[in-house]
Amino acid sequence: MTYRYIDLHCDTIYELTDHPDKGDLLRSSLEIDLEKLAKGGALIQDFALFVDMGEWPDPWARYQQLLGEFRRQKAKYGDHFRQILCAEDVKACEADGRLGAMLSIEEGGVLGGSLERLHQVYEDGVRLITLTWNYPNELAWPNGTEGPDKGLTEAGRAVVEEMGRLHMIVDTSHLNDAGTREVLMEAKRPPVASHSDARAVTAHSRNLPDDLLALFGEKGGLIGLNFSNHFLGSPAVTSFPGRDDIDFSKGPVQVSLLRDIVRHGMYIMDKAGEDVLCLGTDFDGIQPALEIRDASEMPRLAEAFLAAGATETQVEKIFSGNALRYLKEML
Repeated sequence: MTYRYIDLHCDTIYELTDHPDKGDLLRSSLEIDLEKLAKGGALIQDFALFVDMGEWPDPWARYQQLLGEFRRQKAKYGDHFRQILCAEDVKACEADGRLGAMLSIEEGGVLGGSLERLHQVYEDGVRLITLTWNYPNELAWPNGTEGPDKGLTEAGRAVVEEMGRLHMIVDTSHLNDAGTREVLMEAKRPPVASHSDARAVTAHSRNLPDDLLALFGEKGGLIGLNFSNHFLGSPAVTSFPGRDDIDFSKGPVQVSLLRDIVRHGMYIMDKAGEDVLCLGTDFDGIQPALEIRDASEMPRLAEAFLAAGATETQVEKIFSGNALRYLKEML
């Protein structure tokens, strides 16, 4: 059985912007390009516009640069995909099988706390915003910065409320526990954690604790499995059969293993329910290596879930069913 899939997070546009020598959206040396997405069975791919505020003192200008790159790629290859702007676009992709491309911002600091900028990015085609990356901003605090006064800011609450009115998706990945809990409890529309794993499986502040996993299930949100070895807890190895592309010359390398992606996925399903889990690969944002070479090998993950005891129905939900339901309801 072939499983079409929806991926709620990748950093491909960032890579194409800063490393044009790697290729373009059609064909590249990256983990995602249009040819790899087609081979792997992608149905909808979210493309994040990732802004590192530690490197870019003007987050808005960097956002504009990344948006310009997406638009240049769309001008060249827009006949290969349908941009997702509303629920009807999602339904159209489901009906005809054409690849959908959704645009997101990874770093709410791009908005500067401004509802005017929120309206502008909506007009630009952005439909999902990750409220924080790894720095505090005008909206909230990132993972690892907990405290009784560190939920959303007043500006953050206003942005979340307006995003709900606009049918934009609030993403809590990278947000701290207090902020995530507040969004889940107070927002009128359930959020996603687009690329997050389980803290009980791998003790990392970017991963979700059990109580938040359960709350995502209770509130009807989504959690996208992140393939990064930092969050999966995959070990460092000194060799990997058949992978001459991994450089072991400087010592052991952490490789994101299929078994660990599945281990987190099965745990999340147990704690949050099988209607919550989806995919948020973080392709092109992961260092240094993955057992799945790139998006073209996504069928291997379906096989790994089935081998671990997941049912075909559960795998279909993880790969596309849960995200399809959510996107059709929320956009």
